[in-house]
Amino acid sequence: MPNKYLPNRPSATGQPPRRETLLFDPDGWRVIDHIELQLGERKISGELTPLTFIVGSGKSVFINSIYLVLSNIGLKIPKIYYNKFNISIKINNKIFSLQKNGKIYRQIFDEGGRKVAIEYGALDGSRISRIVEPFELAIKNADILMPQIDVAEHVSILADEEIEEVNRLIGEFRKAFSLKVTSLGPYIDPRTFHDPTKAAGSLKPDGSNLVGVLARLALENPDAYDRLRTSFRKKGVKLAVGLAKRGVLAGVTHVGGAKMPISRLPCSLKTALVFAAAVATKPDLLLIENFDCCFNEGLVDILTSYFNEQISRGQIVVEIHRPDVADLFKIQYKSIVSVAL
Repeated sequence: MPNKYLPNRPSATGQPPRRETLLFDPDGWRVIDHIELQLGERKISGELTPLTFIVGSGKSVFINSIYLVLSNIGLKIPKIYYNKFNISIKINNKIFSLQKNGKIYRQIFDEGGRKVAIEYGALDGSRISRIVEPFELAIKNADILMPQIDVAEHVSILADEEIEEVNRLIGEFRKAFSLKVTSLGPYIDPRTFHDPTKAAGSLKPDGSNLVGVLARLALENPDAYDRLRTSFRKKGVKLAVGLAKRGVLAGVTHVGGAKMPISRLPCSLKTALVFAAAVATKPDLLLIENFDCCFNEGLVDILTSYFNEQISRGQIVVEIHRPDVADLFKIQYKSIVSVAL
């Protein structure tokens, strides 16, 4: 996975040189350092920085595979439709892998010399749910992503101690990988009205509940809401959110003296508003598909300020179709990588 902004390092294996990343991890900050992804026989690997632009083929699959893992920790392993699949995600010194080979799912937890492997699925017509490393033991819940191990049978005191160590390691991984993840795209279409009885703690991928999120932000973090309004006011866009008729929330703007519902704004402004609102909700990781679908260079300064705010405490992975878009953002700890899936 070539990285445009990061230098080569020599390869001792004769393989194409890998790319060196600028590690940006103050005080043990949790950012994804490295990704490996395999779909069938196609494989890619690469380093990520706090702001990573993704180009090439298979960009959405790459981003969605990250979301597939990080949004399902503690839940049932999501169904994977590829017969052969593997994703490995490295955060600090911890590497978590989710693999599928035929009907068998395997989770691998690797931290230096400590390693645990768990399998779930069907083998020769029989259901399996077991630890396979560092010892073999049937368990009840290998179908959970990063589970708290629940044994399926009575074990000895020694085995109980070993299980406690396995649970300790998985618990450390669960803590490190339990990031607040917001995923946006591939298309943004915020609605003008929002039912206040419906939850709006985080943005939907299409930004359709933007008004609800902004209303909640105004209530719970008025300073962030005011900063957002001020940044767009400097571009001639005055934003207001409040109660309308029949008790619904409404979002309206004033652009050039004309009143305009949020849903009628130009695509570039709607995208920028949704992105700004997403950052204001303080995710650890922000994933954006199709970022430059209706990109407007006139909004680079607003977008740059929110990019910087997000990477000051977290990470962003952004899909773009035009590599030159990345060059418009003069941001430290930025990279652009190319995938081919």
